[in-house]
Amino acid sequence: MAKKKTAREASKVPELPIEVHRQIVQEVGMPPHPLQYIVPIVQRKDLRNLCLVNSVFQSIATEVLHTRVHVTPRNLRSFARRVKEPGRAGPPKVKFLSFVAFAFMLPSWEAEVIVAILQQLSPETITHVLFDMPLRTVYRVPKPDDDPESLVLQMTRALNQFVNVEEFISARDEAHLLGWMTGPVLWPHWPKIQRVALYNAEILEERFIEAVVQSKTLRLLCCLNPRLAGGIETDEDFAELIDQAQPELSFLFLDAENEGDEETDSDYFPIAKEDMHSEPLLHYVVEQPERVTLVDVDMITEEADLRVATSSPTDWFFRLAMYGRLWDLGRYGIPKETANRYLQSAGEITEPVEELGVLNLGDSQD
Repeated sequence: MAKKKTAREASKVPELPIEVHRQIVQEVGMPPHPLQYIVPIVQRKDLRNLCLVNSVFQSIATEVLHTRVHVTPRNLRSFARRVKEPGRAGPPKVKFLSFVAFAFMLPSWEAEVIVAILQQLSPETITHVLFDMPLRTVYRVPKPDDDPESLVLQMTRALNQFVNVEEFISARDEAHLLGWMTGPVLWPHWPKIQRVALYNAEILEERFIEAVVQSKTLRLLCCLNPRLAGGIETDEDFAELIDQAQPELSFLFLDAENEGDEETDSDYFPIAKEDMHSEPLLHYVVEQPERVTLVDVDMITEEADLRVATSSPTDWFFRLAMYGRLWDLGRYGIPKETANRYLQSAGEITEPVEELGVLNLGDSQD
């Protein structure tokens, strides 16, 4: 007669190879989009439940939970404690790091805690960085007379140590600038950077162009509502930026309506409107469509379900970045025929062009 199993034995999880445990947990914790910065609530609950199964699942699920970290003012202190006192699980191996929903001016205590977090995170594991915060208030190029222990230099050193960053997104504040419109200082320090997305950048500024041209690894530069020197720009200006950059680098320019966006400056100039557009950029759409893409955001609001009517450009930009969909916008670029029509209306070309809609959504289905 077979021995009857006790309740504890009956509920015991079968022993499996560690690789199988890891595969199970990773499948549970993988968000819908591989470039998503946050694990959805339902999946986070499932991962927490796996932590209750046994010590093996707990170790792996904890690691997966901390792969994508979403730091806000509400969880800033608690995550700082988790980093400072890692416990048996060890320090979190963060891969996707985002700082969001911070005030326009960081209180000193918040800045100090953020610096402490950045200093204590493993610099080798972080590959994706998203900022929705006024980073320029605590990050800049060091000056000779700077105090080595100043908050600015601590933040600078902490960020520069992330040598494996492949993607950087600044969704609200010009985190890539030295000061106000004075050139990039952050992402060029990362030797493996491949994708950069910036809000309201001065793309024709000399130091910005220099950083883009000198980058050997950058493959996609996305700019929402870039400044174009008050609308005064020529083909030669963009030739310095586009023609001198690495041939593998593509440019994605997003033009969104600025009404109601308090952070937008008066020198913004639309790049993809029929009545107000950047003619040099339209020339590139016609001549180099494989490298330069212009997207009129207002034209894809309903068709692509990518923006709600009440969202500001920065909110919309941040939301797409957070959920990994930002880089998919290239499919919604205005086609070559539409760019030709815009140029014809401006008197730039005289030959007739085929009359087409302003948006080609033929391949927009997921």
